[in-house]
Amino acid sequence: MSVEPATATDATAAPRIVTPYPGPRAQAVIDRMRAVEGSGPRTGGPDAPLVVAEAHGSVIVDPDGNRFVDLGASFAATTIGHSHPAVVAAIRDQAGRAAHVSSAAVSEARVAFQEALIDIAPAGLDRVLLGLTGSDANDTALKLARTATGRQEVIAFSGGYFGRGSGVIGLAGKASVRAAVGRDVDAHFLPYPYPYRWPLGPGAAAGDGALALVRHALEDPASGFGPIAAIVVEPVQGSGGVVIPPDGFLAGLRELCDRHGVVLVFDEIQSGFGRTGRTWAAEHWNVVPDLMTVGKGIGGGQAVSAVLGRTAFTSHWSPGAHTTTFMGNAVNLAAGLAAIGVMRDEGLEARSASLGAQVLERLSAVSARDGHVGEVRGLGLFVGIEIVADRATRTPDAKRAAEIRRWAFERGVLLGGGGHLENVVKICPPLTIDADLLDAAIELTIDAIRGAR
Repeated sequence: MSVEPATATDATAAPRIVTPYPGPRAQAVIDRMRAVEGSGPRTGGPDAPLVVAEAHGSVIVDPDGNRFVDLGASFAATTIGHSHPAVVAAIRDQAGRAAHVSSAAVSEARVAFQEALIDIAPAGLDRVLLGLTGSDANDTALKLARTATGRQEVIAFSGGYFGRGSGVIGLAGKASVRAAVGRDVDAHFLPYPYPYRWPLGPGAAAGDGALALVRHALEDPASGFGPIAAIVVEPVQGSGGVVIPPDGFLAGLRELCDRHGVVLVFDEIQSGFGRTGRTWAAEHWNVVPDLMTVGKGIGGGQAVSAVLGRTAFTSHWSPGAHTTTFMGNAVNLAAGLAAIGVMRDEGLEARSASLGAQVLERLSAVSARDGHVGEVRGLGLFVGIEIVADRATRTPDAKRAAEIRRWAFERGVLLGGGGHLENVVKICPPLTIDADLLDAAIELTIDAIRGAR
């Protein structure tokens, strides 16, 4: 069978499936992978994983020439698109001069990245500690909070996700995530204010109700909670299903933390860096944490993460207390510096806000007509579609959500998934996505919602 070649160099190229997936070339790569890879990665699941031959902008091409539009930004990490020319140029330039720089040494790339990150940080966050992954950053933030306060206990929330590293997996709001690797809890869990599925009364009361539970934990000596070092929270839950808290919730946490000497930690790894139409999601509510973790898109496709913090919470460690071999990798940090420049120079926050509003409007119209769409919610290009068995009971339908993603995949659109109950379809494309390409991919997503019957 002859396959017309396809490339991803045209970032506006429409989705196109030229051979049922997996084609012979993709299958050959999968077979080789299965012969050598241990269990645990998602690539070991029953469905054939996507094999990537090329990726540019918002388009991924497999070895057989199938072309996919990436509406999931590859785990929400390709915020400025795949292989952005500015990032590619920065990597080439830095790799030709110095790639590996020990974390005990300093490079221009390291300092320039840290300076650029502080330039776009919320006011008051004026120190940086580097990492490689989101797990790294959250682990560092927890250690900072515990050593700064001399306390150990932490409050986290249902549905929260902070990575799978050993230092943070105990904060996972889903017990199944912890159980899969034999880890116990490392936090007290309270309900996240999820208006659509608030368990303690009307959804409109979710914010006040969640704050009342936090207040009880901190102020009632018989609550069962000990002295709390930190409250760790995503301003908008990502893996939890793009759950947006009610107005006043984050401000209420800020007030309670100030009153009780608790460190407030915001995880902006998914929700930050322009994703919600602001540089950081918490800007929608004008709340600044004590520590803020960033990652994913901040690296422009490379492994970069960081903790941004107030000086009082980031300057009490002795030299050597925080180190990893590759956290000062000059190539990664040059890529991160270029990514920050792209975000700023191309006005991607405003673009996210504008395109996201259009996507929400189109999907909300579908919600009004389709009984299996319980709710469409989002900020900027961070959108969640709650799939239900029927709208009246709000019974979650994880099977249908998976079928929607599969239907779209078979037609060349990659959608994200998640949710407290695994029934949310996520849309979080690169913020650089061509508007016409986004329009075509959303139309196919709507067809997928209608076609998954």
